[in-house]
Amino acid sequence: MSAPAPGRPRTASTIALFVAAALLAVLGIALLVTPADPSPSDAAIAAPSSTSRPTTTTDEEPARPQPSATAPSLASLTPSTTSTGALPREASDVARKFTSAWASHDARRDTAFSDAGRRAAAYASGDLATDLRETSTRSAHQWQEWKATGTRVTAKVTGVERPDGAPAPSNHLAYARVFYDLVVAPEHGTAQHSTEQLALELRQDSSGWRVTALPNA
Repeated sequence: MSAPAPGRPRTASTIALFVAAALLAVLGIALLVTPADPSPSDAAIAAPSSTSRPTTTTDEEPARPQPSATAPSLASLTPSTTSTGALPREASDVARKFTSAWASHDARRDTAFSDAGRRAAAYASGDLATDLRETSTRSAHQWQEWKATGTRVTAKVTGVERPDGAPAPSNHLAYARVFYDLVVAPEHGTAQHSTEQLALELRQDSSGWRVTALPNA
């Protein structure tokens, strides 16, 4: 039997090395081909996509409170503009007529300053009516000037209101403030215009509303 040729064991070990290297290569390729477990990226964690956010449907929206049928409306909360303290129409008419007569004079036709008072007494009662019918010399000097210039004094009522702070009118008592324009016109010369006001107390009796006092006169 012949002896083994020199160098044969070296050939076997070389083959073994090649086989081991091939196995390692196959294993490495397998590891590279197999996909790794997906993990969220930092960007995905920091900024999630819109598709990952839960959406709310219209059925899930919170219901808005609705006014109940018994809740007061805005109109019902607004105070009424109807004044319960308005002067009775008859009292207002008497106040207008009284003021026009009381403040108007005609030196070309009247005989005295007190003629205006007597005309106004038709819309007054009580002590006031008595005083208005009496002849007074209180304005004698003014009257003489008007007589000399033929002056006519005309009062035109522009409004009648309940004075501030006055009680609301009742069926028998009312207070009024009358506003009027006064024109003092001499027969020759320039007329003078002014705005005046007169406070009145009115009472109602069997003959209707009458002026009973001039509080500030």
